[in-house]
Amino acid sequence: METPNHASPVLADSSPTSNNTKLRGIHSGLLPYAQQSTHFSPSKYIKIPRRKPVKPDDVSSNGWLDAMRASSPPRKKLVKDFNCEIASENPDSAYLSWMNKYPSALSSFDKIMDQAKGKKIAIFLDYDGTLSPIVDDPDCAIMSNDMRSAVKNVAAHFPTAIISGRRRDMVYDLVGLTELYYAGSHGMDIMGPVNINVSNRESVKSINYQGNELNLFQPAREFLPVIDKVFRVLVESTKGIKGAKVENHKFCASVHYRNVEEKNWCVIAQCVHDVLKGYPCLRLTHGRKVLEVRPVIDWNKGKAVEFLLDSLGLSNSHDVLAIYMGDDKTDEDAFKALRQNKYGFGILVSSSPKETNAYYSLKDPTEDGKLKLLARSTSLKLNFRYLLSFPRIRAATNSSLDAGLRTELDSVSNFSEIVPDTVIFDDFEKFPPTAATVSSSLLLGICGLPDTIFRNAVDMALADSGCSTLENSEMRLSCFVNKALVNVGGDLAKLVPGRVSTEVDARLAYDTHGIILKVHELLKLYSEVNVPPEKLLFKIPSTWQGIEASRLLELEGIQTHLTFVYSFAQAAAAAQAGASVIQIFVGRLRDWARNHSSDAEVDAAVKRGEDPGLALSQHFLQATSSLREVKA
Repeated sequence: METPNHASPVLADSSPTSNNTKLRGIHSGLLPYAQQSTHFSPSKYIKIPRRKPVKPDDVSSNGWLDAMRASSPPRKKLVKDFNCEIASENPDSAYLSWMNKYPSALSSFDKIMDQAKGKKIAIFLDYDGTLSPIVDDPDCAIMSNDMRSAVKNVAAHFPTAIISGRRRDMVYDLVGLTELYYAGSHGMDIMGPVNINVSNRESVKSINYQGNELNLFQPAREFLPVIDKVFRVLVESTKGIKGAKVENHKFCASVHYRNVEEKNWCVIAQCVHDVLKGYPCLRLTHGRKVLEVRPVIDWNKGKAVEFLLDSLGLSNSHDVLAIYMGDDKTDEDAFKALRQNKYGFGILVSSSPKETNAYYSLKDPTEDGKLKLLARSTSLKLNFRYLLSFPRIRAATNSSLDAGLRTELDSVSNFSEIVPDTVIFDDFEKFPPTAATVSSSLLLGICGLPDTIFRNAVDMALADSGCSTLENSEMRLSCFVNKALVNVGGDLAKLVPGRVSTEVDARLAYDTHGIILKVHELLKLYSEVNVPPEKLLFKIPSTWQGIEASRLLELEGIQTHLTFVYSFAQAAAAAQAGASVIQIFVGRLRDWARNHSSDAEVDAAVKRGEDPGLALSQHFLQATSSLREVKA
């Protein structure tokens, strides 16, 4: 049965128009949680206060040169200076002391799991230095395919947003996932849901291609002309400084000095200060090897997090656990907002100790460490609660037909989808299948039915000359079976609106690498018959090796269907792996319990007409708060 999934809107830039004009968008969908209120809190969002402008002065007197040096100092100096209470000449000792104050998110994950119980989860991520590496050229800060797959997997379970200092359209182009929310310009450019009503000039309603209303929130829109002007002035004034790079991020301008020789840092800092003397409506901040010019409004990544939580109906801190992962000084505003409002906590990505408002740290700033953390975060959807009693089998009582429906199939079709695992379906018109499966047993059934519409698909596979030329008989057989599975699966994909699940050879059940290779082979064959990957699932046995293969494939963005699930441990592990579909064999569990159980409680339950298979399904569904699909 399929439970509602969320899909967060992502829109390209648009301009304010009348209410009757549709604006260009990319994607949106249902919100993950019910909205508690239809209005923002006016004290927080309607009035955007301005900061008192600070008159730019000499670079050295304001300490900006020191701040620039501190943004990436030598490791030993940073370790010694970050906190006098734990200062040490021994970097390793100092780091251990720092880790006691800001423990590793990976080693503390069991504690995080406890905090997540019964909570609605929201994930917020910085881009540069968090999802992508820090590089000399900002245009080359590209996230890897593994990272993209990991983020996509997280977004499939929880509402997820990227809050970046970059332009919103730029960060979307770099990430390319429609499942996320995006906030650019340090949160001054947010595209979010519109199940809320913000009646102020900073908010513009728009409609995407799917006809869904969305909300564009830009509290600094009035500053666009001056930001554009200052950007052009900064480009002109810094063109003589070798290595300087100026970027226009729409609501802020960034001056990168990563490639500028340190002896010239004072020159570039003074240059920026001189430009800003003529613009009291702007202020200067700094991040990692970058000076940033922003409007004087009191808005930052922390305010953007609060805005998005309220937009998603998650402003009740007692019911929410928000997690923000970032690496830069600009992310501290988000860490602070979560800490002060008790919404959740921040995770600082840093290889060097530093004071932070985050609760946890991630010492390993490499992609491997971040991938591990993102992969584990999907397990937060599990909220384990032991089910003490079995549900009754509906067929054991007259109540299954209380609603006036003729059969239990009628009842099931009211709240679930029908996925026939057969080529013979007697009532196709009344109960048209929405998805399908293809397996070796299905192929055997097709071979025994010469009149079936799928027989030609199998015959075409057997006639494939590419398979016939293979030297090894085992390789020939594998090739024929693969071709037949894909040919039948391709025909089924044309008949059903949903996905087609293709069986992976059960003989590979204990071979993780073999399963992955087989799935890649099948994917390649499906591409040759023009079946897109999003239309496919791959059916894998729920052994330890199979579940691990599922986890790795899901990280690639390949949808998996874990089958042969007979225990809660298997189901929980499958959920933690991020499997798209988890199939619990209710009938086989029932039969086994009736024939083999020596457990007195199970025996008594079976005699009362209660079902251990349904019990496992119910236990699992209660334990998972946002699982996408469970098959029974």
